[in-house]
Amino acid sequence: MLKRMMESDAASDGAGTANLAAAAAAMEEQPAAAREQHQQPGLAAQEGGTGGDTGGPWGRSPEGGEGSRPAAPEGETSRPAVLRGMKAEKRRTASVVAAASQEARPASNAEKELASAQQPEPEFHGTFPPFPTPPEVRHPTCVGKEFDLTSLPRASLVIPYLNETWAHISATVGSLLAHSPLQLIDQILFIDDGNDKDWQHHDQLRALHPKVRVHRNEVRQGLIRAKVIGAALVSSPVVIFMEPHCVVVHQWMEPLLEQLARSKDHATLVMPTLDIIPEANFNQYLTANHHIGGFDWSLTFNWMALIETRNTSYRYPDPYPTPALSGGIFGIWKDYWERSGTYDTNMTEWGGEHIEMSLRTWRCGGRIEIVPCSRMGHVFRAKNPYQVHVQQVLRNAKRAALVWLDNHLEEYYQKVPYARNLEAGDVSERLQLKEKLQCKSMDWYIDTIYPELRGEQHPR
Repeated sequence: MLKRMMESDAASDGAGTANLAAAAAAMEEQPAAAREQHQQPGLAAQEGGTGGDTGGPWGRSPEGGEGSRPAAPEGETSRPAVLRGMKAEKRRTASVVAAASQEARPASNAEKELASAQQPEPEFHGTFPPFPTPPEVRHPTCVGKEFDLTSLPRASLVIPYLNETWAHISATVGSLLAHSPLQLIDQILFIDDGNDKDWQHHDQLRALHPKVRVHRNEVRQGLIRAKVIGAALVSSPVVIFMEPHCVVVHQWMEPLLEQLARSKDHATLVMPTLDIIPEANFNQYLTANHHIGGFDWSLTFNWMALIETRNTSYRYPDPYPTPALSGGIFGIWKDYWERSGTYDTNMTEWGGEHIEMSLRTWRCGGRIEIVPCSRMGHVFRAKNPYQVHVQQVLRNAKRAALVWLDNHLEEYYQKVPYARNLEAGDVSERLQLKEKLQCKSMDWYIDTIYPELRGEQHPR
């Protein structure tokens, strides 16, 4: 089961690794006493660990081998020690996010708008970095559509990165600069998540364009917290979370912003259609179909039914609802991001946050939509060049299960029996958030949003 979970996430988010799958399989085969020795020694001790981000670091180390980082030491640790580590980690995360928030913008919305209005567009006289030109894959009604840019909200792009090759980072930025309405972009903020010197690329990034900026986490935070930190550092009305191994098509951004501008109470998350860039050939671009995102009771994401099959009245390329986010590429109003609870920052490294956010968004008054006129190619990875701690991936998923599955928690344990006795930390704050937001039940979500969860799933 654990092996299947990791392989499925590899296909959906491109963040799987053979080592992870093998470790998961081995863990399942061990007796309970032996498995207990694989408990991590408290999160505070793992600051130098590897973990992963949604897209995962792609490419090889400067020496030519895979760019893995050393794993945190393993050892048997008592429950009190683990809990102390979790509390220390929580305090450290809060201080990092608070410090990021203090790299302040103007304090009030009025001041922010005034500062933005008074700030001239930065001049740029260079050339955009090269990137593979994507084919025109949009529906004819999307091509050449005119947008009233004055009616669309401004946005900042937040892009965490770890061990990414410069070739893919620069190609991502090149396509963004060439195919985006730069007058609506406040900044393209890269979050250096504790990269070693050879992987930082700070000077190269800043030289690409005045709107490209870099924030460095001196200690690696993991994808989940890196996004929270990045969102805290920007003041734009909209935040678009991106990954550094993509090629966007022409007018990818305008349809997302248009759909956000239509959203009631700003309570909509929007995703582009993610086409496929094969891992072995960054110059190739394969068109994806129009699936919904879903998951099974193990909380493992996968692309499920075609929207045309699920809803026979659907007319392509209209935006359509999806029960689940696929991972780390989506746009959101910043005020909604904050009032809906951002991410669970007691989740660590990588994994589980997209399922948690999917359940929270739909059940607490929001919605998630895929916008087919917005498209980009994305590298879906088969293997990460670093270790992922299986224990932490499972811990994240269990935290989501404890908060959101309600009377269906047992279905999760039946799919992932190892998680039953896994220490997941204190979830009381997330339960309080759930109560504060007056969220609907898991049964409501199944009946109204994702009835397929009651039956046999058929991933694409």
